[in-house]
Amino acid sequence: MIRTGLAILTLLAGSAHAATFTDTKNGFTVTAPAGWEQVPYAGTAVVYMSPRRVAGFGPNINVIVQTVPAGLTQAQFHASSLAQIRKYVTGGKVIQSRAVTLGGRPANEVVYTGRQGEFSLYFIAVYAVKGTRAYIVTGTTVLGQQGTMAQTTRAFASSLKITR
Repeated sequence: MIRTGLAILTLLAGSAHAATFTDTKNGFTVTAPAGWEQVPYAGTAVVYMSPRRVAGFGPNINVIVQTVPAGLTQAQFHASSLAQIRKYVTGGKVIQSRAVTLGGRPANEVVYTGRQGEFSLYFIAVYAVKGTRAYIVTGTTVLGQQGTMAQTTRAFASSLKITR
């Protein structure tokens, strides 16, 4: 019981110090996990790294905004995303896929595993299509840390607001 109360207090205190990132070019805002550091990474709108490395890997969370053809549906984007996981992630295996919302839009959440270099990784991606843009939130960590990353990624995705 004390442990639960302490966890809630820690979450509340941490959220008070979390920074909101605003991307006017891509039309979204998102609130960083408390204590995570924003780092640059080509091809992403924003990336945050955990302050703690796990088995030599830096757990991270990011937002990518991708231009998509006009008229592309959420279902079409989802089917394409699943195919890309199997094609481009070494040993890519979809664990779970479900309908959710992102930024108030119908979205999909996909949990999958695979390898990158020496690391066996756990991914959780949440994505939604709005007009000619797809908003993609992805959290990545090493296998064995999925509970923590799922919670962090879902909270991060819940904070995303599409502003245009």
